[in-house]
Amino acid sequence: MPSANSAPASTDSISQATRLPDLDQRCWQQLAQSASSDKSSDAGFRNLTVATCTSSGADARVVVLRHVDVAHKYVWFHTDARSEKVLQLEAFPQATLLFWDEKQQIQLRLVVETRLHTDDYLADEQWDKLHDGSIRSYLSEYRPGTEQPGPYPGFPDHVRQGELTPEDRAFGRQNFAAIECRVLCMEYLHLSKQGQTRARFQYEPVSKMSWLAP
Repeated sequence: MPSANSAPASTDSISQATRLPDLDQRCWQQLAQSASSDKSSDAGFRNLTVATCTSSGADARVVVLRHVDVAHKYVWFHTDARSEKVLQLEAFPQATLLFWDEKQQIQLRLVVETRLHTDDYLADEQWDKLHDGSIRSYLSEYRPGTEQPGPYPGFPDHVRQGELTPEDRAFGRQNFAAIECRVLCMEYLHLSKQGQTRARFQYEPVSKMSWLAP
């Protein structure tokens, strides 16, 4: 997998950019910083909403941003390979990713083309970066959404306190999916009492930047 752009993010606010190329660059820098930082103050775009299509309408859920490739315009998130969203993305690969930075009052809306990775080296690379707390999310004996007689934590009792065994890790790996999202278009919106600012950055099939009425 191509490595993320390692250039440091600008210390200036995204909303201070007055030129479209600068605004585009700062948005991507902030996305990359949010994916890699453990500090909540640097992770305004860490959580995002993934909106997908289904045969009966639309669906949406919150996931965690896991990796950003600035140079090639890709973002990644992870999910359980048995989840409903995987079936939806297999049937309808295009999705919308919605980010909201409460502190900066900035929304990013990305239209993406997705590709699922479950049993290739790209999925292996993503899996190898996970700590035990994240791996536990893939140890459920049940497919996500399966009805239960009571509250269920999402993993067996024996892993609640103890260390994970090689068998646990192998079971979790077979349930793991890394979702590659090729960004086709990004829309930026900044909310302010002094006035809103909106812009669109089209990457495919042709490259185009433009300011928009909010």
